[in-house]
Amino acid sequence: MSLRALFILRLNCRAGHQIRWTSSKKGGSSHRYMNRQIQDPYVKLARAEQFRARSSFKLIEIIDKHKLVPKSTDTCVVDCGAAPGGWSQVIARRFESSGNPEAVPRIVAVDLIPMQPIPGVSIIQGDFLEQSVKDQVAAAVGGRRVGLVLSDMAPSFTGHHSTDAARTMNLCEDVLTFAHQFLACGGNLVLKFFMGGGEAELRKALKESFDRVIVEKPDASRKHSSEQYF
Repeated sequence: MSLRALFILRLNCRAGHQIRWTSSKKGGSSHRYMNRQIQDPYVKLARAEQFRARSSFKLIEIIDKHKLVPKSTDTCVVDCGAAPGGWSQVIARRFESSGNPEAVPRIVAVDLIPMQPIPGVSIIQGDFLEQSVKDQVAAAVGGRRVGLVLSDMAPSFTGHHSTDAARTMNLCEDVLTFAHQFLACGGNLVLKFFMGGGEAELRKALKESFDRVIVEKPDASRKHSSEQYF
């Protein structure tokens, strides 16, 4: 089974940086990385369509297949760990293409690091776990229901398997807690996690609050990558 995954979940009623393709790797590893980026068709597409990250195409495939973009003008999307902003860009463009001026802004992007503005997106810099940041999210939402919470976040890895697995599950639990606070009944959660320990307990917790768990491996996810998507 893959070491990396992402949940797409439906809540039941019970509950412009420019794209910079750089690497900190050295020597041959850096050379291989740059060659891969140059040859990657999704890197080229991201540049051509002015997305800030190739990961935008993973979300595009997921939301198109499962119809996850809210259509109601009183429904919001919150993107946790949004930088550099590729996922928020995708949602903003979908809202913009609807032709409904009331749809902008309905997206709140949160990250620890600063982000360049995105049309139709309210950007909040800070830790999504802190109450002061949650208060800012609530203010940006302005009383409207949140129909979709996104998290493409990953913890900082140490290379120590058990430590990294624990960090992964802790982050997922934090996102789940956040989603419980903000998601409306019937809303959806997209949550990335890395398998390696604790996922059975996480799945059990998710099933207590969500109706469905769907497994995906988008075409934009590199074949050799350990990513999977639920």
